[in-house]
Amino acid sequence: MSRSLLAAAFLFLALRPLLAQEEPAEDTSAGLPKEYADYLIALSTLSPDKAFAVIYPKTELCPDEPKKGSANRCKNYLVALQPFQILTTLETKSPEFQNKNHGGISATWSKDGSAALVSLDSKWGPADVFLYEIRDGKVSRSTSLLPKVNDLFVPDYKAAKIGPADDAAFLIEPPEEGTFAEFTDSTHVRILAKATTDPKETPGRKAWEATVEAVWDIPQARFTSQKVKRTFAGVRKADD
Repeated sequence: MSRSLLAAAFLFLALRPLLAQEEPAEDTSAGLPKEYADYLIALSTLSPDKAFAVIYPKTELCPDEPKKGSANRCKNYLVALQPFQILTTLETKSPEFQNKNHGGISATWSKDGSAALVSLDSKWGPADVFLYEIRDGKVSRSTSLLPKVNDLFVPDYKAAKIGPADDAAFLIEPPEEGTFAEFTDSTHVRILAKATTDPKETPGRKAWEATVEAVWDIPQARFTSQKVKRTFAGVRKADD
């Protein structure tokens, strides 16, 4: 049996519980090619047909102090599984890795499998949210949605004159109810988000908060509707 067939067989065995709709298995490296044996398949990112997923590195590939001159392998990849192929690298400064503190990775797929929303978590909310469009087994376009959501908040933040002019002074959080990004159909993504300069809601501190509801049109690659609502601007009182 060839190496490629052996790899496919190992991968099938690793994913068999999911294919049989049994309890989900743990993330695994089984079936990955030898050069990616120190990565794990994030089962939370598997496409409905089990053809695609994100792989992330084991802990040892992401040391706090990398050795000088060593290749940076602390990366996340969207891959095709059978046969294995790297489709794209997730362009993030905060890649997921095994046992990461305040980490997490997940994906939702459009019903027709033509697009995926891949989310990386941080302490306060999403670290990155990527929209990948899939055509003929390849990534036809990738969009980093978080900066675009950030831009929706900037005009109101600056108008509030509550802090530094730099828009990086605020954080984007998921909504109190609902999901940050979700498909409404195969061509639209609904965004619900909150922005704040004070996630701890500290009394006596100047703060600004706002929410946004927006719709991203996938074929047009732009927001076709957006509504930003300021929910607070001023100095917090104990009961705010």
